[in-house]
Amino acid sequence: MLTYVLNSQDLADVRFAVSPVSEMVLSLRALRDPGRFPLQLGWVRAVQPQVAGLDWDVLRWLVNDTMGSPDFLTPRPTSPLTQLSDELDLIAQVDSTTFRNQLVAVNGELPDDLSIDKIIEALNEYWQTMMAPYWNRMRTLLSADISYRGHVLTQQGTGAMLNGLGPAISFADGRLKVDRVAALSRTEEINGRGLVLQPTLFGPHAVIPFDPGADPLLGYPPRGQAHLWSVVAPPSRHDLAQLIGTPRARILELLTHPRTTTDLAGELKVTPSAVSQHLQLLRRTGLVESERTGKQVLYRPTELADLLTGAGA
Repeated sequence: MLTYVLNSQDLADVRFAVSPVSEMVLSLRALRDPGRFPLQLGWVRAVQPQVAGLDWDVLRWLVNDTMGSPDFLTPRPTSPLTQLSDELDLIAQVDSTTFRNQLVAVNGELPDDLSIDKIIEALNEYWQTMMAPYWNRMRTLLSADISYRGHVLTQQGTGAMLNGLGPAISFADGRLKVDRVAALSRTEEINGRGLVLQPTLFGPHAVIPFDPGADPLLGYPPRGQAHLWSVVAPPSRHDLAQLIGTPRARILELLTHPRTTTDLAGELKVTPSAVSQHLQLLRRTGLVESERTGKQVLYRPTELADLLTGAGA
């Protein structure tokens, strides 16, 4: 069990984030022991034809028999909008001492020919083959869960939100207890370092840093996983474009996570005003919703849009 001790300021600073690289690394658990991840068997079955072609001489060192991974491979994300390329850049910058010590701590040994460059290359290949075809659907579910937790937090308070994260997680009297995660119990104070809550499909109960004293992070199981793989194939892009128009269909396709008008305009290579007109129509018809964050307005698809496109749970 891990117990995080939070003071009043720590509770006010709790943040949510999504980590593409963490989902990728943690997904190796489901390939290693599918029986522990019954809700992800749809994904495991779908990727089976590609498994043998991966670089297992490298990947086998990234998750051990007890489902532990070195912390440098799962850097603490800072935002629900975290990009894979940024996280891979962080991994590429790990110093040699940390690289060796953490891999040895997880595996008990380290092959002489294993390098950070080989790991980055293997992860890039793994992402394109195993994750990229399914990431839109995964990220939609993860983002929807964060939105739900945000509503609980604002309506019922931090305590209620923390107590609803999963059966292995409980909060009372400033102590956040995480069960079923470690053979040896430990207690750590947040002490102003900030606690990041990260929904993950590959817990299955909860995910914590491997090393004691690492930056506070808690991965928890998101809602809606039972139906994540119930839609085998989404409607065709052509059919959706005929229904709502090609520009608006493309916008929905790009809204895998909350994005701004300017962000979408840059992706589509059109003016922000053109994108704004499409977004307003999508909003009026219930396919997107907006939320102001500071000076930015973020747009995301609604549950109706997820049902229409086959992207959501």
